[in-house]
Amino acid sequence: MYVEGGATGKTADSDFRRGWKKFLYELHELAREHGYHALEVVRGKGRGNAYQRFTKHEKEHPTDLCVLLVDSEMAVPNNSRVWDIVACREGDKWQRPAWATERHLYLMVHFVETWLLTDQNALQQFFKGGFNLKVLPTTNLESRSKAEITGALKKATQDSSKGPYQHGQAHEIIEIVAPDRVKTLTHGQRLFDCLGSLIKGEPET
Repeated sequence: MYVEGGATGKTADSDFRRGWKKFLYELHELAREHGYHALEVVRGKGRGNAYQRFTKHEKEHPTDLCVLLVDSEMAVPNNSRVWDIVACREGDKWQRPAWATERHLYLMVHFVETWLLTDQNALQQFFKGGFNLKVLPTTNLESRSKAEITGALKKATQDSSKGPYQHGQAHEIIEIVAPDRVKTLTHGQRLFDCLGSLIKGEPET
């Protein structure tokens, strides 16, 4: 799985992989049950780089199952096809590879921070003292803009023991986020349902 996002420091790749693999452990176990060695996470860094590496992977490793997880960066209307979203978005204009289907692309709507907001216990655990969860929105998260969610996170964490939220902390927090909380979001549930179906070799519906 190529995942958009980054980290800093000498251990950036391993830190990023560890956080996401912990969050995706349910899918890792499912993959092992169905003949795969593991679910491996690749830090894609920028979204363009993640997409380019994803498109090349099938040719370089044709026996692998390869998927892409990126921020949508925009609202996603109900019943939209995910490849249509990235094909139309300014700055992307991504084309679906011939070998890929809808089940090879997953979106975090609008971005990973939306997923973090689903689990206030995880945020409290990470930021500890001074964290103010009362200012965080709890409903209709996928319909809220990046600016609104970023502002709420900054406000909630400005007096915390770790200081204001920084985007580079996302992979550390996702490590302790409960997947069941993310599944309350349409596209969070889609990741686990559709990728699970793909791993099991079920036909696309």
